[in-house]
Amino acid sequence: MIKEPLRSPNSTFIVRFWREWSAAAPRWRGHIVHVQSNAKATFMDIESMVEFVRRFGVMESRAYPGNATLNRKAGKGGNNEY
Repeated sequence: MIKEPLRSPNSTFIVRFWREWSAAAPRWRGHIVHVQSNAKATFMDIESMVEFVRRFGVMESRAYPGNATLNRKAGKGGNNEY
């Protein structure tokens, strides 16, 4: 019988968000680090951040509570809130 490699039951991530202003429109960007492996990624949307987290066995292919857009709802002035 082949045993699967053991994964730590804990994963720690450091996430940083910032807003960039441009002539076209302001946008949010982010950077994430998996502390145990020091793997890093940048992202421009929450779905890309979640995909990075899934690589480490967190939130394994399960649907989010609610819907696939992380319960996004329209906020005041057309902004999105998470």
